[in-house]
Amino acid sequence: PGTRSPFQGYPSTPGWEAGRLDDLTDWATREAANRPIVCEYRSDASWLWAKWRGTVLQMVIGPVLLSMSLSVGTDFAAHAVSAASWPLFAVPPADDAFIGQLRGLATLWEYQLTLCTFILTFFTQQAYGHYKSVYFCARAIQGRINDVCLFMAMGAERGDIADDGATTAYSDRARRVVTLCTRLIRLSHTFFWASTKTMSNGVGDGGLRDGDGTRDLERTALVEDAIGPELLNPRGLRLLVEAGQLTENERSALLRTGLPPSQYPYVLLEWTGLYALGGVDDGALRDSPGFEQNLLEQLARVRGEMFSISDFQAGRMPLAYVQLVQVLVDSLVVLAPPALYPSLGALSIPLCGLLTLFFKGLLELSKSFLDPFGNEGFPGQNIRVDVLVSELNFGAQSRWSAAGSALPLRDPDG
Repeated sequence: PGTRSPFQGYPSTPGWEAGRLDDLTDWATREAANRPIVCEYRSDASWLWAKWRGTVLQMVIGPVLLSMSLSVGTDFAAHAVSAASWPLFAVPPADDAFIGQLRGLATLWEYQLTLCTFILTFFTQQAYGHYKSVYFCARAIQGRINDVCLFMAMGAERGDIADDGATTAYSDRARRVVTLCTRLIRLSHTFFWASTKTMSNGVGDGGLRDGDGTRDLERTALVEDAIGPELLNPRGLRLLVEAGQLTENERSALLRTGLPPSQYPYVLLEWTGLYALGGVDDGALRDSPGFEQNLLEQLARVRGEMFSISDFQAGRMPLAYVQLVQVLVDSLVVLAPPALYPSLGALSIPLCGLLTLFFKGLLELSKSFLDPFGNEGFPGQNIRVDVLVSELNFGAQSRWSAAGSALPLRDPDG
């Protein structure tokens, strides 16, 4: 093996070209880095103003232009129907009959504006809370698996003093158990995200980096849930065998369970626990109640956090609540041009566009928070699954086992 990159363990995304099956193992095992887990920002105001891709403006440019078009139509209609005339940017005469009717609508619209502002603010807060919960749950899966690998490395039996006379390594049987268990639990994590429905896995989103220089893929070009059916089918499992990530016996055993591929992550997780307990029984791992209890507790937490991801997706928000907010915001935006025209005249054209940007933007941003993996077409706020896989690949496969493989002898004076 060559020199390790100083960025190993940081986010990565696999290259994904036409022959995708040839790159499945690369996605499952890669440790290199080239993009963050979410679309990052700089605090500089000029940089933020210049952004387009992944922003609210990109989400709602259509409704903004439509609202301004309705305002232009309202202005033309007012000039055509009203008996009075007024300059382009002047306020329409209050005594005009048509303008008087619009003022009545404006009163109703102001009540709706107050209600909409309150409900939409609370809705956005709740949606962002959901997004954070999913994010920290995904991070918790990583954390608990890292804990398992750390415990395995610390509890492994030590071998003889190395040739340098200053360090000890794992014993042969401990090394085999540590290598086996860390490989299986790492694959459990990879299989979990492969079987989770997501468009932010480095495949469906094209592995895009941040920046406006790269365009998002069109929705019709996205291959929904692309990794799972290919990586977890018999052919994909055979590719992992060829890459040395699974053994032929393990592949056959997965298929013999008769479980659907979505359950393979939990099969591998259970195998990890069974092999670890076997290592405790034969002395390859530390035989103490505290060690065994903590190891099993972390494995149970991994299972719990994995289940929580689907729980969050299933119960993110009731239909009636989302529909109410959608109708409230849409009606507010549609009524804005005629409601604001009596007080602003033609100036309502840009102001209605600005109002639409804020209210529709907050609504679409909230819905994107409720879709953290981009399954419904909100790529800007996605949690990038390929990054989670690559980070854990480094931690489980390299970091902890390598750190425990060379323990310096204790200084008698220290």
